Amino acid sequence: MTRVTEPLVDVTGARRRRARARLLRRVRIAGVLVALVALVGGAAWLMGWSSVFSTDEVATEGLVVLTHDEVVAAAQVPLGQPLARIETDEIAERVRELPPVADVRVGVRFPHTVTVAVTEREPVIALEIGRNYVSVDAEGVPFHSGTERPDGVLLARGSAINDTELLAGLATVAASLPPPVRDLVDVIGADTLDSITLTLTDGRRIVWGGPEDSELKGRVVQPLLGVSGRVLDVSAPSHPTSR
Repeated sequence: MTRVTEPLVDVTGARRRRARARLLRRVRIAGVLVALVALVGGAAWLMGWSSVFSTDEVATEGLVVLTHDEVVAAAQVPLGQPLARIETDEIAERVRELPPVADVRVGVRFPHTVTVAVTEREPVIALEIGRNYVSVDAEGVPFHSGTERPDGVLLARGSAINDTELLAGLATVAASLPPPVRDLVDVIGADTLDSITLTLTDGRRIVWGGPEDSELKGRVVQPLLGVSGRVLDVSAPSHPTSR
C-alpha cells in the first residue's frame, strides 16, 4: 500500500513574514504621519510666526474724498506682523469711524500686503456754510467739508448743519427728486422741517413742505413744471396748486 505524504508547511515562517509586513506598514504609516505633522507645523510657523509673510504694505482703493494717508493712519495696521495674524475685523472697525466711510472690507494679499477697500458715502446735497460746502449723504450724515461744491450735487442753504432732523429732511427730499426735476433745481433750503422749498434755475419756487411723501411729491411736481405760475405747491401732494 502506497502512502501519500503531503508537503510540510512552514506555518511559523509565514506568521513571522506577515507580522514583519504589518510592522513595516505601521512604521511607514507612522513615518508619513510624522512627516505630515512636521509639514503642517512648519507651514504654521512659516505663516504665523516667521517674517517670510510679514506685513510690509497697506493698499487702499475706492477713495474719493479720503486720502491714502488718512485711511492708513486710521487703520493702524501693525507692520511687520505676519499676515496670518492680522486682525482684519479690528482694522475695518477703526477705518469705519472715518465720517466719509459707508462700508469697508479689509483683507490680505500674499506675500506682504493688507488691502483696505473703502466705499465712501455719496453726497446728495452740499450745504453752503460760509465759503465751504459740507457734503451730506441720503441719510442726512455730513461727512466732508471742502471749498468746492461736488459736481452734480444739489446746493443747500441754511443753518441745517446744527439741526440733524432738518438736515436729514433736506437730504431725503434731494434724494427723492426725479432727474428731470433735480436738473432744474438751483437751491434747496428750509428754516423748519415742514417748510422745505426748492428754488429753480428760472426763479420759480416749489413749496415742498415736510420730507414725508417725498417720492409721491416728486412724481406730482414733474407735470406741474409745465403749468404757468411762479410758485408750485406740492406740500399736500393730493391737492397740488400753482400761483
